[in-house]
Amino acid sequence: MSCSTKKTSIPVLQGKISPVTTNYVLLKEQTDIERKITTLIDTLFLSKEGTFKLNSPLKPNLYLLEINPSKNILLAIDKGQHLTIEITEKDTKITGSNDTNVLLAYEIFRKKSLDSLVQSIRQKVKKIKKSKHPDKEKISTLERLEVENYEKHLEELNLFIKKNMNSTLGLYATSIRWKGAKNLQLYDSLTTAFEKKHPTLAISAKLREKVTRLQQTSMGGTAPDIVMKNANGIAISLSSIHKKYTLIDFWASWCGPCRSESSMLLKLYKKYHPKGFEIYGVSLDSKQEKWLNAIEKDHRIWTNVSSLNTFKTNAAYNYTVTSLPMNYLIDKDYKIIGKNLHEKELTALLTHLLGKK
Repeated sequence: MSCSTKKTSIPVLQGKISPVTTNYVLLKEQTDIERKITTLIDTLFLSKEGTFKLNSPLKPNLYLLEINPSKNILLAIDKGQHLTIEITEKDTKITGSNDTNVLLAYEIFRKKSLDSLVQSIRQKVKKIKKSKHPDKEKISTLERLEVENYEKHLEELNLFIKKNMNSTLGLYATSIRWKGAKNLQLYDSLTTAFEKKHPTLAISAKLREKVTRLQQTSMGGTAPDIVMKNANGIAISLSSIHKKYTLIDFWASWCGPCRSESSMLLKLYKKYHPKGFEIYGVSLDSKQEKWLNAIEKDHRIWTNVSSLNTFKTNAAYNYTVTSLPMNYLIDKDYKIIGKNLHEKELTALLTHLLGKK
């Protein structure tokens, strides 16, 4: 007779929640991070002691572990990794996945940078707006600073990615904030290295597709057409209103800097519209009433369209719009001749193009 030892499989994912505040957690795959599409993979039920586990294999990808509607944990799980998660009221500890740990470090850094450079400015604006006599000029100055600081924030993220992310799966999560022609070489090199390490992953294809869209919508690229509905439900295409020069303006009623630019856009529109300047306003709002109220209050008298689908709007995806305000200036041949132009830059460029004609 002989004896045999039964092998015990190690769970792909196991954890414990203390104190126990739920009966189950949801594991979701981030199918498309830019379009915010997730797919439910499994419902993991908790024991009386608060433990849960998943034995089924997972393909290398990004996942969300939803503890409750207000608490999600980002996971980047590569092949052969086995994660252990300990969740308490004060802390969350994860072992077994370097990809996840690097991603969580990125998220901590991102939030700290955003708070320091952007949220601090927003809080100042909010405080002034609540005062008895709001200083409009001060608000406008701070909102311009917010836009400038957001670009600095993105540069800090790029430096972190370059130094720490390498080819970890968490790189895909950072691509939602990839922006700017000057960073194309960095994004392309990161994607190339990622493709070499993970040649068969769907993530690799998505990263390459993001770089391609950034290239197509960089200076000198050809602007894709847009067809969306106006406030009356009538579909209006960019091509149907396009003139010598058209500003494709991505904005939303909730975007303070966008709203501050309204008076400047109105002034430029009235001055240069007779000479061949047009504006195609694409709102990334979700509520029609707020969108229409902002159009009326800000006197946005040019073409305005929206799908009321926020950043999930196809136009935002095609033009790689991940933050607001954002705009593109195109010529008669749909060539992109200006990008992310604000008050002084846009005024100077239009003056150069149409001011003496």
